[in-house]
This record gives sequence, C-alpha cells and structure tokens, in this order.
Amino acid sequence: MRENKESAERRNEFVDAAEKLFRQNGIMDTTINSIVKEMNVAKGLFYYYFNSKEDVIEAISEKYSSAFRSMMAQQEECPDFADMLERTVETSVRSFIDLLNRLHTTDEGVDLTPLSMRSIKDAREAISSRLEELIREGNRLGELHARYEKYLADMLAGGLTELAKKGEATAEEITDIITDLIRQSGKE
Repeated sequence: MRENKESAERRNEFVDAAEKLFRQNGIMDTTINSIVKEMNVAKGLFYYYFNSKEDVIEAISEKYSSAFRSMMAQQEECPDFADMLERTVETSVRSFIDLLNRLHTTDEGVDLTPLSMRSIKDAREAISSRLEELIREGNRLGELHARYEKYLADMLAGGLTELAKKGEATAEEITDIITDLIRQSGKE
C-alpha cells in the first residue's frame, strides 16, 4: 500500500480512479472493489472518504460542475450590453458543449447516465441563473423589456442545452438563436 497522503489529494485520487473506471466499464459495472483495486489500497480507505459509490458519482459531478462554473466565470467584463449579451451566451454555449464532450465516451456499451444527468442539470441551472441576471440587467439598462425573467431564462437555458445535446446546430448557431431570442423578448 501507498504511504499516507494529504486527505484532499487522496480523495481526488479516488475520484479520478472511479472516473476512469466509469468511462471504461460504465457506472453499473464499476464496483467499489474495482476502484480500490485500481488504486492498490484497502477497501476501508475508500469508506474513509466516501459512504458509497453514489458519493463518488456526486464527487465526479461536482468536479465537472466546478470546471463548468470556472469556464463560465472566465467571461470578460463588457462595456456595453450588446457585447455582454453576446459573450455571456457564447460562453454558456461553449462551456456546455465542453461539458458534454467531457461526459462523452466512445464506447457505446458504457452507461454514464447518473453522472451525465447530474452534471447536465447543474450546468443548466447555472446557465439559467446567469441568463436571468443578464436579462434583469438588460431590463435595468432599458436594453430589454422582458417580463418573467426567471421563466424566460429557464426556457432559454433549456433550449440551449437541448440544441447542444442534439449536436445538430453549431455553437455559433446556438449562440445566435439564443441571443436573438433574448433581444426580441419584450418587444411588441
């Protein structure tokens, strides 16, 4: 067995090992025993960091959500609303597509559904929240005249994520569609 390591580092090693095995074998076919075997550690060490395989799935989902939020936060400040709108939507689209690529596996027999569902749900909520802020700011500046900002943001986030998941539209097309819909909201 390996020597003692920092707690967070060891926990991350479990997350990375589980993620690797989930991608290779699927979530259902990856056991706690296979995770500890991959790491060459005692099973009890797994239970020191996690209560169940479900906890590992949650930790991987949080890893993906954290990476997604970091990408969303990298947006630069924009002096005018039109630029801010375009960049926010573009960042949302590109961040979501990056998340989908991280969740994608080339082996069709591998099922990552529990992980994918959580990660996509978290990303959609983050996009909706950011779009709601953007719409409120547009209303405040007089650039938009949208009602029901939260519901509009939820609908737009849903459309954005569904278009990206289908993979038929390009990132630029999705950005243009969502940006146009926001610009048109509240116009008579």
